[in-house]
Amino acid sequence: MKKFTLILLGICSISLLHAQSQVSRPVLANKIMLTNGQKIIVQNSVSIESSMSPGMDVTSINTSENTLEVKNTTEKNYTISNSLTKVKLNMEMMGQTNSYDSEKKEDQNTEIGKSFAAKLNKPSDVVIDNSTGVVLSAKKPEKKTPSDEGNPMQGLLQMFGETNDDAIVTGAFELIPEGKNPGDSWKDSTLEKDTKIWRTYTLKSYSDSGAVIQLNTVIDATTTIEMQGMSMDLNSNTQTSSEILTDKVTGLVKKRITTANVSGSFQVMGQSVPITAKATTTTTYK
Repeated sequence: MKKFTLILLGICSISLLHAQSQVSRPVLANKIMLTNGQKIIVQNSVSIESSMSPGMDVTSINTSENTLEVKNTTEKNYTISNSLTKVKLNMEMMGQTNSYDSEKKEDQNTEIGKSFAAKLNKPSDVVIDNSTGVVLSAKKPEKKTPSDEGNPMQGLLQMFGETNDDAIVTGAFELIPEGKNPGDSWKDSTLEKDTKIWRTYTLKSYSDSGAVIQLNTVIDATTTIEMQGMSMDLNSNTQTSSEILTDKVTGLVKKRITTANVSGSFQVMGQSVPITAKATTTTTYK
């Protein structure tokens, strides 16, 4: 039951990660302004309420901290190192509670702790275009393949690791197309494999303290994942609403608040299991 609980939690979390990790931007006029050696601390807090079938509700409050460091600058791009430095998880499902704190020694030998050992304090370099914020390339740390039976969260963390480095870095920047005034909107869309994304940006306000952007996103995704030797087909629709406070001079986001609503289902062992979830994410950049 414990392993199955973690698998279901992983499925729900993957749906929510899609809302944050599929990043693509319109062509922008300004440039991100950074300097060599500059560090940015990213503090992230996520509250999740989800239901996967009657009697299988999941609640989760998670926090994490990443350190971004500018390692190289050129006329057209930046190389930024991203390290996950802290994680704290508190999850409850069917009356059972699972928790993890990366700063507690006693948590390092738990199943969750062993899973996060491959991610914590492992720098990953991401190169971004300084005029768009788009990822040009990403060098990820070499992955080890632990035993599936000894690591029930490995399927989740593999998906987490494939997208999170890019998303953490690109999420730290938001630029405004040239000539936009408060009330103006612009749109874009992306098709990536089996994922369709539609985004609508609206410039809400513009002042000396920064610019406030409203971003509404709709994501339709079909994903096949492997967990504990089982193949699962996940179909989901995610609708997110974000308010973003960004520095209009540097392009660095100061704060991002996002609400995501997920609906869908996954197919496993011939059965269809419905999913509904809501997540509220608050991210600050210092």
